[in-house]
Amino acid sequence: MTRRNALFITNKKSGKADNELNGAVKILKDAGLNLIEQEAENPARINDLIRQHRDQVDSVILAGGDGTMGAASGTLSECGLALGILPMGTANDLARTLKIPESIESAAAIIANGRLHAIDLARVNGHWFVNAAHIGLGVKVNRGLTRDLKSRWGRFSYARSLIDAFNSMRPYHADIVCDGEGIRIRSIHITVANGRFYGGGMALSQEASVDDHQLRIFSLEPQSFWSFLSHSVVILGGKLKGREGVWLRGGENIRIDTSRKMPICADGEPVSWTPAYFELQPNSLQVYVPDEYFTQEEADDAED
Repeated sequence: MTRRNALFITNKKSGKADNELNGAVKILKDAGLNLIEQEAENPARINDLIRQHRDQVDSVILAGGDGTMGAASGTLSECGLALGILPMGTANDLARTLKIPESIESAAAIIANGRLHAIDLARVNGHWFVNAAHIGLGVKVNRGLTRDLKSRWGRFSYARSLIDAFNSMRPYHADIVCDGEGIRIRSIHITVANGRFYGGGMALSQEASVDDHQLRIFSLEPQSFWSFLSHSVVILGGKLKGREGVWLRGGENIRIDTSRKMPICADGEPVSWTPAYFELQPNSLQVYVPDEYFTQEEADDAED
């Protein structure tokens, strides 16, 4: 049996039981993986571990949430190492995008199977991310996602925080340049997305994927709570295109200047401030994926 060497990093702060992780470890070892096991909660520590072991392994298995995946994605790409995902976060949107199940043992079986696929990454002001970055309302939502709220509401904690954030959000003006085309808009929320899902299952477009070589930018105009609520329901189905009060475009390079300096969150973590420059990094990261991901891709191609 050919043995693969993998760095196995657990972020137990994300919160799955030890017995689930033990079952995943057994599956991986039974499949012939030689694991170097480490624990880390701090993104900087995770990246340090990846760099330290880059010449000893061919892949890194991360047990954590979207913040963990996003924080490590750039280092993995730079080191040329594949990513194995054990979803342990609240939302697990990258895993959802790639059809990786929530079961830790099932996710481990996908890694053991060894099927790799290249996905796109994105950067905002030099910071890497996998799912989405936010300016405005989305930042307030992330700030409201306390550990207590996540514990009580689970994946619905995003919806709860979203309602609270909406009531305190002040509009702002944004000058946006997307692939050389400029527009000035008034907004309460801007998202730049790389993959299909973010924020616990929300989607800007049914056509979006993490390997389509496009970023999607979405802006929401100031509006009543009831209009906002109707948009929120539609976002769950990825059918925002053409709706009143919504601005949606796709591109590879995006610049956003705002009327006041505003923070930026990416994959749920604070990373920078406006002005923001977004760039796409196509086919930057190899990830272990299930056969079901390609089945869905083929179905989407048939519909097109």
